[in-house]
Amino acid sequence: METDINNFSKPVLFSLKVYADLLIKWQDKINLVSKNSMKDLWTRHIQDSAQLYKLLPEPIENRYIYDLGSGAGFPGMVLAIMGRKEMLLCESNSKKCAFLKEVAVATSTNVDIINIKAQKLPKNKGLVVVSRAFASLEKLLDLSIPLLKENGICVFPKGKTWKNEIIKAEKKYYLNFKSIISQTSAESAIIVINKAEKRNV
Repeated sequence: METDINNFSKPVLFSLKVYADLLIKWQDKINLVSKNSMKDLWTRHIQDSAQLYKLLPEPIENRYIYDLGSGAGFPGMVLAIMGRKEMLLCESNSKKCAFLKEVAVATSTNVDIINIKAQKLPKNKGLVVVSRAFASLEKLLDLSIPLLKENGICVFPKGKTWKNEIIKAEKKYYLNFKSIISQTSAESAIIVINKAEKRNV
């Protein structure tokens, strides 16, 4: 799957435009994303989410990709529109869930949307956990590890403080990870965690 917006297939691009239009419409009702970022919606949010697609492993039946604190649907809804299967968007805010469900219907996207806190998701079912602009890396690991089945991974886009977040998380966890500089910001990175074990402290 091509992850550069300029090279998306016409159906994917059309669905992403429908999604963007709905986000602009709903933004006046509920705060889905930062108002300052709306002017750069395609790069700041859609392209930033799309770049995760190539980092995900091959699908496995009945193994979910959890998007924790999905909010406006970044990155989970973008990945689902791009065709990723077994996407499960977790969001505790019912109004944001209503928005996500409207996007799924309007774009004919196959995606599960659950109005629930991350702590109550099914354990040991995850292939991947993704999350964007939701919590610190340490907190994300606390939430993610119980969700992942054996060999599951975490893929977290992080902003300019990503190095400090790793330093803090490594005080609690032994991490096997790689960092990939973001295509949308040289100060940001995507953290791909293959293994995390809690330290005995």
